[in-house]
Amino acid sequence: MPAHSEAFEKLRNEVLNRVMPGLRHKMLGKLQPVTLLSQVLSRKLSLGSADQAYVQTQVDEIKLNARLVTAATQNLFTWVALDAPVQLPVDELLSECVDLLKMECYSNHLIISNHVTSRQPLPALEARVLICAGIILLADKQAEEKTLEIRATGNEIQFKWNQACTSAASNNPGMLRNWDWITDISPRCQIEQIDSGMQFNFQAAA
Repeated sequence: MPAHSEAFEKLRNEVLNRVMPGLRHKMLGKLQPVTLLSQVLSRKLSLGSADQAYVQTQVDEIKLNARLVTAATQNLFTWVALDAPVQLPVDELLSECVDLLKMECYSNHLIISNHVTSRQPLPALEARVLICAGIILLADKQAEEKTLEIRATGNEIQFKWNQACTSAASNNPGMLRNWDWITDISPRCQIEQIDSGMQFNFQAAA
């Protein structure tokens, strides 16, 4: 895996600080059914009111939800781990980032139009950081009727926005207040300005 620049690590930490509450909420949400089902089954067993069919049904439900918890935990680890070049399809990456930021209200007053159907695998670490950073930055612009159109072709993701998103006013701290970080941010992604937007050109993992 190529070494990441100091600028990328700083940007990654800022993005993680913004999205981690949502990631934690999603993971803990998967734990609640396991806890509830286990408590109900334990109570039924202690009262002697659970027959074999009921016990089997509850155990199957617990096993299913345990698998969901495992998947959610693994996904959380891929957000923070640096030791594995995880790749995910571009449509999954974009949906995940947009849904996460909407849940945390970081995309308030920004209308996002997602036209992505591509299943092209992209390096998840870099893609998540850059997608979230761009959306957080645009959402924070102090303007009305902001729109962002997201498209993807192959290894490219395009962000195209309207004039309202070019406002200089921002409450974001650090690197998320503007696009100054786009130069040489990652060896896995080159970013270039296009007409009314940005294009992220990702490279496949080695």
